Amino acid sequence: MYPADVKAITITISEDLDARAAAEIRRLGISKSALIRLGLAAVLPDAGEASSADLWRDLAGFGGAGLGAAPGEIDEVVYRP
Repeated sequence: MYPADVKAITITISEDLDARAAAEIRRLGISKSALIRLGLAAVLPDAGEASSADLWRDLAGFGGAGLGAAPGEIDEVVYRP
């Protein structure tokens, strides 16, 4: 049913977090497992990507390696009329 490289896990979460997860999976139309995979993928670097040597820079919103913005792109988004 699942690929050989998939592992089943058990987690413990609060009732509040479970309720918020349930609302999000209804909104997105995905399974709870898919939501958890999305969340993990958002906070963990890709297997081939080296973790940042400067975590503060990543947390401060500068993004990881290879992430950038074209000149004027940020102004266009932030100051859009």
